[in-house]
Amino acid sequence: MKRSRNQRFDFFLLEMKSAAARILRYTQGMNYESFVENTLVKDAVIRNFEILGEGVKHVPFSFQKQHRNIPWLQMLMLRNFIVHEFFDIDEEILWEVISHDLQKNHDDLQDIIEHVNVKFNARTKA
Repeated sequence: MKRSRNQRFDFFLLEMKSAAARILRYTQGMNYESFVENTLVKDAVIRNFEILGEGVKHVPFSFQKQHRNIPWLQMLMLRNFIVHEFFDIDEEILWEVISHDLQKNHDDLQDIIEHVNVKFNARTKA
């Protein structure tokens, strides 16, 4: 079913923030080597990067342009690479994003959510 132009996209912002929070929580206290060796965590992280990137597709481009501090395109591109090149995922790139960018992305999404007064619903946990 196609979304109407006026349908709210706050749900997707919340899901993106939640996915980032889960990745950070799953990898807390890990280093690169333990991340690569723990296939359960790695699989969960990959899935949440997919969710993060999928959410971008539901946030209007006009809104994205107003919030350029979020790397919207890079999130979407990472999602596309994970989905379409699944057997060639570069764990080092994932780890770099996790250890250098993801906390800021999470915090920036939180600021945006608070700024646009998005209401949290019972479904969102992070």
